[in-house]
Amino acid sequence: MLTPSERWSWTYCAQRDRLLLDISEQLQFCSELSAAQLTEKPQAKPLSMAEAQAFWNFRDSLQPLNLTDAGLLELCLHALAAGFAQQAGHKSWYFAEQAAAAVAEYQLVQLVGMHGPIPALVLQRDGDCASCLLLTEGYSLSGKLLKRCSILRLLSNRLAPVRPSQYFAQSA
Repeated sequence: MLTPSERWSWTYCAQRDRLLLDISEQLQFCSELSAAQLTEKPQAKPLSMAEAQAFWNFRDSLQPLNLTDAGLLELCLHALAAGFAQQAGHKSWYFAEQAAAAVAEYQLVQLVGMHGPIPALVLQRDGDCASCLLLTEGYSLSGKLLKRCSILRLLSNRLAPVRPSQYFAQSA
């Protein structure tokens, strides 16, 4: 698996209207974020030490999932790209309220939508809200299809820690 490097840099590509992460001359990650969703349009902005640390935190949190190296890397890079996203209003009405539980940054949680639980990763805590990355697609309570790797801001009472038996690979 690739590891963060000071040679990685963020760039906004107007032609694709996407935030990109230049990893090497042969490899580039294209995020889901368009210009309208960005707080800034970086040009060759190097990956920071804080972003590199966040990458490892995201990777450690996602490690228990049954993912390929490519899938794990993709989710980590989407989680990093979320740092450039404008903060949106919370979308808590998309999900059912759950029993109160303390959740922390980098924690795997589940949200309850129309057809059951949807796994997510807490990217950032902000008071009683949390920004989360959806790890699979799923339906909101109203039936709206939410795409995998969407970034949603939710009230904490919509998040529940994932039980070990859910979504995790079984270890021998």
